Amino acid sequence: MSVRKRKIQANYLKISDSFELLGTGFTELNESPAAQTASKRYINQSSASQSIIGYEWTTSFNADQIVSEKAIEFIRNIGEMQKIGYDTETDYIIVDLDKPATTAGFRARKFKVAIAVDSFEANEGELGMAGSFIGVSDPIEGTFDTTSKAFTEGFTAKSV
Repeated sequence: MSVRKRKIQANYLKISDSFELLGTGFTELNESPAAQTASKRYINQSSASQSIIGYEWTTSFNADQIVSEKAIEFIRNIGEMQKIGYDTETDYIIVDLDKPATTAGFRARKFKVAIAVDSFEANEGELGMAGSFIGVSDPIEGTFDTTSKAFTEGFTAKSV
C-alpha cells in the first residue's frame, strides 16, 4: 500500500493571463470538498434517508510573504486592498502529476475561485498570510500541460 505524497499534486493560480505555480512560500494548501447533505425520514422508516445535494468547496492556505512569488503578491494585494467581488476571482487548477494524459500533460481540475484573505501573521519576525480559495462554480475536469501551462477541457488517461 502506497499513500500519495503531497508533492504529487501541483497547484496553479491564474495571474493576469498565465498560470503561476503555488509552491515556494506555501506551507499549506488543504482541499475541503465540504459535502452538503439533505435528509428525510419517511413514515415507514426508523432512520432518515440521506443524500448529497451539493458542495461548499474550499482550499485553505498558509503562505510566507515572499515578494518574488507572483501568486503570493497577487493574493496579498487582495487582502491588503480589501478587494471584493469580481476583483477577488480567478482560476485555480489542481494537477495530479501521477495521472498522465494520452496527450502532453496530466489530469487536472479547474475551479473558478474567490480568494478570501483571513489574516496577515507574524511568525518569529517573518510575515505570512492565511485564507481560503472559495469555490465559485463546479470543477471542470481536464488536462494541464505543465510545460506550456495550458488547460484543456477533457481528460483521457494514458494506458500503462
